[in-house]
Amino acid sequence: MNTGFTIVNISILVANVILICLVYRQVRHIYKPIIITKVVSNKASVDDIPTVLISENPYLVVSNLSNNKATKLNMGFEFWLKDRKIVRMNKKLRYLNPKEAIKEVIPTSEIIRKYPELFEEIEHGKKLKRIPKKTLSLLLKITVTQGFPREKITDSYTIEWGSLESYPDFDSHPIMNCWNQRDGIYVYKLKR
Repeated sequence: MNTGFTIVNISILVANVILICLVYRQVRHIYKPIIITKVVSNKASVDDIPTVLISENPYLVVSNLSNNKATKLNMGFEFWLKDRKIVRMNKKLRYLNPKEAIKEVIPTSEIIRKYPELFEEIEHGKKLKRIPKKTLSLLLKITVTQGFPREKITDSYTIEWGSLESYPDFDSHPIMNCWNQRDGIYVYKLKR
């Protein structure tokens, strides 16, 4: 009789642990922040909805659309040229309150610093600019992780960084055309 009592107790304990795990997953999902990313031009607001193609200097916007606080955000940037990773960077943010957003410069200056042979310095009047020798087609992979346990979202953008050969007007440089493309399909961002 004592053995039967132990098996019943263990069965009840296992059932309770499974029930607690299921309830925890549901409750955790309710309190999970909703994080989205988008790329906008330097003149755009964090509330603007980007079209597929963004021209000018691209900025990354990370938004918390929920009523819940997002904590321990880690933003990873990977630049790929052809099939090789050329730059990897991380930026951290302790928290993002509900209905807040940040607008962060996409760190293209790291490419200039690490690969100066891809660029030429051109002086025009009193202006000095570093412009790609040939138009660069870059893939930008963005990863944002937050909270505990870690929740992760990823996004990818194609950036065409124009050269003087492609865009001869010196004053309009830097020219960066950026669009969101995944698996060969254009992705449009929607307002939430």
